[in-house]
Order: sequence, then structure tokens, then C-alpha cells
Amino acid sequence: MALKGILFDFDGTLGNTTNLILITFHKTIKHFLNKDISDDEILKTFGLPLRDCLANVAPGIDPDAMVAYYRDYNFAHHDSLIRPFPSVQEGLAALLAADIPASVVTSKTNEMAGRGLECLNIRQYIKGIVGCYDCQKHKPDPEPMVRGAELLQLPPEDCLCVGDSPFDLLSGRAAGCKTVLVDWSSYDRKCFYDLIKPDYTIQKLKDLLPIIAENN
Repeated sequence: MALKGILFDFDGTLGNTTNLILITFHKTIKHFLNKDISDDEILKTFGLPLRDCLANVAPGIDPDAMVAYYRDYNFAHHDSLIRPFPSVQEGLAALLAADIPASVVTSKTNEMAGRGLECLNIRQYIKGIVGCYDCQKHKPDPEPMVRGAELLQLPPEDCLCVGDSPFDLLSGRAAGCKTVLVDWSSYDRKCFYDLIKPDYTIQKLKDLLPIIAENN
């Protein structure tokens, strides 16, 4: 097996949207339940489809109504709250220079993932996006990562799956990818390792290059 492509999650991996997501979640739960929940309750849902996340933290409330409210608020505040991670642009440029193509596999809509890439000025490094409406099943099912590999015209076994959530890596491993945890993940590390132990952990995005070299 040779590693020829990268399948990236977006939120918490390429784009620092943690604050945006937490604020939007709190606003949505407050609107529908008139109560506050802890950040930890929200963080444990990171990587799952939005509808499932909201249903988990607010059972009994119409999840479609919550999704609509969440997306309206998120859209309105997205550009002012999204932030870059320090090593991401440099790392993506290095991967492109090394002819390693990348796709984004996300539980966001394609529109919002594309908007995030544009806001961070990294769209040019990404070959394609697999969003929440592109699959019948979602992370941690392997289908999203299989679709991401297809965008690169590669088998999943020839790709690294890179994410900040255990659900990203569970999806990648089930698809046949080697898995990489980004060290800037907000996910509780003990809870993470209870679900999956990644093949690699990186401190900065350029650390993917020696991993690729080691496997080729």
C-alpha cells in the first residue's frame, strides 16, 4: 500500500470553528429548551451529523426545527467567528507541492464547508468536498470516507484519514484508511481513546509528509 491522498475533516481539523459551534449550540438549546448545557456535552457530539448531535442533547424536540434554527444562526455568524489553525495553510501548501491531493469529508453542508475554506483562504488546496447530503450514511459509517477517496480517484486504502473527532477516524478506519488525530482536537482525549486509537497523531499539518514518506 502506498499513501497517495488525504481525507480531511473540516470542523476542528482544518478550520477552528469550535467557538462558533459552541455558541450556536448554546443559542439553539436555549431557544428550544430554555436551559443551558455544558460545553462537554456538546463537544462529545463533535463529528456526528448535526441532526444527530441536536437530537442527542435535546431529545423530544423536533430535530428538523432545531437544525433549521441552528443553521440560520450559524450562517449569520460564521464569517466573524471562524478562525485558522496556525499550521494548516502551510501544511496544505506543502502537500500540494508534493502532489498529494486532498478532499474534505464533513458533516457540514457542501455550501458551508466551501464557505469555510474560502474564509480561511485554503480552497485552492482541496480537490473536492463530501458533505452531509452526499451520502446515505454518515460518520462513523465508512461511506463518507469512501466517497472522499472516490473524489481523489483513489481506493481508501491509499488515503490517510485526518480528523479531530473519533467519529472521523472510525469512519476512515472502517473504510480501510490509516488514521491521523490532530493534536489540536478539542475532544476529550480519554474519551477519544476509549473509542479509537489513531495510527498517528500530528502536532502540525506538515507532519503528514514524513508519515506519507514512511509508507511509500
